Amino acid sequence: MNQRDNNNRPLDVQKTEDAAHTIFEIYSRTDYSTCVEVFLEFISAFGIKNFTILETDLGCRQRDVMLAHSWDDRWRSFCLQSRHLHHDPLLAMIERDHGAFTLSERMDAPRVCADTTQILQRFSAFGWKDALCVPIHRGGLRYGVASLISARRISAEDKAQLTAAAFAFHQRLRCLAPKEGFRTPPAGLGADEIDCLRLLATGLSDVKAGEMLGLGGGAVHAHIESAKQKLAAQNRAELVSLAHSLAIIA
Repeated sequence: MNQRDNNNRPLDVQKTEDAAHTIFEIYSRTDYSTCVEVFLEFISAFGIKNFTILETDLGCRQRDVMLAHSWDDRWRSFCLQSRHLHHDPLLAMIERDHGAFTLSERMDAPRVCADTTQILQRFSAFGWKDALCVPIHRGGLRYGVASLISARRISAEDKAQLTAAAFAFHQRLRCLAPKEGFRTPPAGLGADEIDCLRLLATGLSDVKAGEMLGLGGGAVHAHIESAKQKLAAQNRAELVSLAHSLAIIA
């Protein structure tokens, strides 16, 4: 018999309505903090409080851009012990399947990969039962990624609602983070480097960009060269392309 809520509606119907409402609220928010609050409130109903939202290039992980994260002490401790503080352990599994997946789904597959078993063993030691990874393919090896860590197994119904909300949350943060500023330096870039990148993207020369920023042309050039190194860009055109793709600049 299907479980029902206090209004005698099937719980899966309630969750679908809650997810639709959450998505509406996410897209309605015009600032970063309240957008995060809406998402956290939604996922907490599923027993989830640890998440990571980022842009990544699986072929060059130094380009990782953290858009948002919520980590409790247990998850932070797990990441430190597993050497995954800045590298989500779920990312290694994305290339095999571009769609959203849970660890429990991978464990139920006919052939279980060694890395899946290893991650679940580590998770279990810290009290977690499952995880959801929502990859958003940008082209090549570049992805937007939302990963959520759960204290209980994620059902197919819950996966559908969480995936929809996580996708909306990720897309909204891509718009808000570049405008409001990043809580974690994207790919290690400093504020001056990002400011110079934004002006470079508009076609300004180093001298003109420097005039707008109160810097000399040489200083702007140095910031651009530093940004090229951090993003492993071969030239300025690739640098700007990467900055847009990774949501460093809008």
